[in-house]
Amino acid sequence: MELNSEKIKIKDLLELKYNNMLNINPEYQRGSVWKEPQQKKLIDSVLRGYPLPLIYLHHKKKSVAGMQREDLEIIDGQQRINALFKFKESALKLFDPIKDDKVARFPNFIKQVPCQWATCDYISLSEDLREKFNNTELFIVKVTTDNEDEARDLFIRLQAGLPLNAQEKRDAWPGGFTEFTLKFGGKIELTRYPGHDFFKKLVLNNSIDRGAMRTLCAQIGMLFFEGATKGKWTDIGSQAIDDYYYCNLDFGMNSPIVTRFSKILDLAVEVFEGFKGPKLKVHEAIHIILLIDSLYDDYTRNWSNQFKAAFEDFRYNSAINKKDKEGEYWFKYGALTMTLSTTSNTLQKRHKFFSEKMSDLLNLTLKDSLRDYGQLEREIIYYRDGKKCAVCSSEIKWDDLEIHHIDEHQNGGQTTIENGVAVHIVCHPKGQSAIKFNLEWKSKN
Repeated sequence: MELNSEKIKIKDLLELKYNNMLNINPEYQRGSVWKEPQQKKLIDSVLRGYPLPLIYLHHKKKSVAGMQREDLEIIDGQQRINALFKFKESALKLFDPIKDDKVARFPNFIKQVPCQWATCDYISLSEDLREKFNNTELFIVKVTTDNEDEARDLFIRLQAGLPLNAQEKRDAWPGGFTEFTLKFGGKIELTRYPGHDFFKKLVLNNSIDRGAMRTLCAQIGMLFFEGATKGKWTDIGSQAIDDYYYCNLDFGMNSPIVTRFSKILDLAVEVFEGFKGPKLKVHEAIHIILLIDSLYDDYTRNWSNQFKAAFEDFRYNSAINKKDKEGEYWFKYGALTMTLSTTSNTLQKRHKFFSEKMSDLLNLTLKDSLRDYGQLEREIIYYRDGKKCAVCSSEIKWDDLEIHHIDEHQNGGQTTIENGVAVHIVCHPKGQSAIKFNLEWKSKN
């Protein structure tokens, strides 16, 4: 096999294709698989002067009816060449980085600069941009061999490299949320991103690290920053993560909520000091961090000494129910880790059950005895009551939530989950209305 590296202008490469001298071998080549957004992004890269990867061509010479013929067969680069050809035929109109924002997803530094080719096809490009496109030089490798199998073997080897997975692509995104996931989730290849001990030491990583901990960090971060425990649950599947990265290019690493996130992770590591059980699964890690966040402000820290034992009790009961595929730990938690496990509705249901069971085993004492209900108790009552007001029966937004003592606090009613109901601030019974509510509630229940 002989290899020769060359440069070729786009116009000359496409001229070969126009004249049927640049082809694919359908016996081992796939067809055109790139979608239009990928094709448009490639042309945009050309016009921005970004280099394209090497194109490999099999230079074939043969004698036909006493005449010599030369052709080039594409080994690697078919999708790029098809995109270039389609644009030259004016069959593609390029992205407007601002108007096509939802599909194109250009970073802010690109959107802030006027784009001369926005919405253009080849014909509508200015003369100087057409010239730039046509005369852009691409790097090609011409492969000469009389053994067809060598070309096929090269094709297989070129395709054999692992493509970037979803998280590895996210790592290349600009912006603050990328920095956040790298800092806390860690990237072992870079010494400046060792990752937090919570992800490094406590969470199970089943495979060679290709971003699994950064993905988990992003998922927990999304729920944490958006206020999941305050009723603002969000999906955390792959597409939702991509969207969050894109919508948070200006994410502030020095914001108070990131400082709080770091403190919650520190406390989680402290709570699990000396833990001997199997490492945390992804779903366990998510609910542990959210629960600790709920406990952090309102309760004296004595719960931290009981947390590990309470979690092991939760795990034990979950394992028993999972074995038999029955029981509340299976139907209300275990089964919900199997399907649709990253949807907001499933996450909310799981966390409600996890929080209730854990709170039963933790000795929770409010820091301020004059306060009625702490964060965790408010969450449990809020979700238990289906986010509905006990007075008017309409939905309550978290910011409009108050917890009413069925037996009034001033009359000795205890601040317990059983004695609390969710109400709107404006619906909160007081005075005579509280007495009336108490009587009506007890008559119904």
